Amino acid sequence: MPEQVTPVQESTLNPATQAKQERRIQIMIGGGGILLLALLITVIVLMANYPAATVIIRDIAIVFVAGTTLLIGIAVIVLIVEIWVLIKVLRDEIRPLLNSVNDTAATVRGTTKFVSKNIVSPFIKLSGFTAAVRQMAGDIKNIASTAQLNSKSTHTQGGKDGQGE
Repeated sequence: MPEQVTPVQESTLNPATQAKQERRIQIMIGGGGILLLALLITVIVLMANYPAATVIIRDIAIVFVAGTTLLIGIAVIVLIVEIWVLIKVLRDEIRPLLNSVNDTAATVRGTTKFVSKNIVSPFIKLSGFTAAVRQMAGDIKNIASTAQLNSKSTHTQGGKDGQGE
């Protein structure tokens, strides 16, 4: 059964392995720079030794640069047209949509004020009144039961004093 290879995250590497990777990258960049420099020197030497080929290569390069410039010009024109279309879409479609969202938000704001004023506030007042009545009824019940206990205890104490015998 083949082993699964999991990608190694940079943060899980120990410093020695990370230093080796950085050194390897530096060597590859340096080698690429040296290779590019050698290629440039070779091209210059060949151009000096073969002037007829250099003229042909120069003409090809000029045609290539002209074609590239033409393509870049077309791309810039397309970009300008796309930006114009985007601005038109933003102006004609997004602005009315934002106005509609703003109107909806104002409607929701008004609805919440209405519901709060006409439904929630009276319900809260009713709940507060009900809680107050319930608390008052509980307090009266406690007072009545305490008074009843006090009255029984005075009757019992009176019987022990000799008044009941």
